[in-house]
Amino acid sequence: MTKTISNILSKSGQILKSYNKVSNVTKLDIEYCLMEVLDKNRAYLHAHGEEKISNQELIEFNKLLKDILLGKPLAQVLGYQDFYKNKFLINSNVLIPRIETEILIPKILELGDEIYDKNKQLILIDAGSGSGCIGLSLAIERKDWTIILIEKSSKAVEVLLSNCKKHNVSNCTIIMSDWLTAISDKFANIIVSNPPYVDVGSKQIEDSVKGFEPNTSLYSNENGFSDIKELIADSKRVLVNDGLLILENGFNQSAKVSSLLEKNYYKDIDIILDYNGINRFTLSRYS
Repeated sequence: MTKTISNILSKSGQILKSYNKVSNVTKLDIEYCLMEVLDKNRAYLHAHGEEKISNQELIEFNKLLKDILLGKPLAQVLGYQDFYKNKFLINSNVLIPRIETEILIPKILELGDEIYDKNKQLILIDAGSGSGCIGLSLAIERKDWTIILIEKSSKAVEVLLSNCKKHNVSNCTIIMSDWLTAISDKFANIIVSNPPYVDVGSKQIEDSVKGFEPNTSLYSNENGFSDIKELIADSKRVLVNDGLLILENGFNQSAKVSSLLEKNYYKDIDIILDYNGINRFTLSRYS
């Protein structure tokens, strides 16, 4: 078979159709793998279908294709994930940034600008940073803000350091800590977190997620609320007066999270929807 772009994609599509072990792999995933190998965009693939690829490029593509067919998420196969305006390096030691979480960035920028305009400074904590997609996106957009990236996993910190270097940020500090235990009282204006919130007994997690992403970043005890409870309780100590706590939570958890916030004397509780209209984030103020 002639090793042209068109033939490679056609053959790979046939393999995909006959491969029944994975149901979440698409033809587009295969195209992304070839785009990565050739360092070309999708429009180029379709406009230059008769272009031949080298033996080395074919070897590299087949390796990526094998990983995809084993169920490995595309972002881990490629080694990065687009989030907001930037690419973030990722591997199996951190959660893959989700497009739904991007909604938080413009919201936090708006709220943070109000605080900064008033106080001429702002300290924001990204608790459980993982790849750093939230905190670093904010740091890139607002270089006058002080961003604290908290992570307890040493392997995740390696990814975090790589992303800090990649994006050349100078307003971020990484702290290894079990949530907020290493942070002093009345320290931060905003705390944002995407904590583990999946019940350990949940059957709703896709195989590509539970098989390849870190369980410690997915699952939480007490029906998924253990880490959320800890963050709500300790954030009271760490937040300055009228500080903001912004949490990502499960699609069916907003009512319980709001109740926990009320019991801990948070106010101005607001639920933010994701792109699918699902209750995904809970914002509150503590004073």
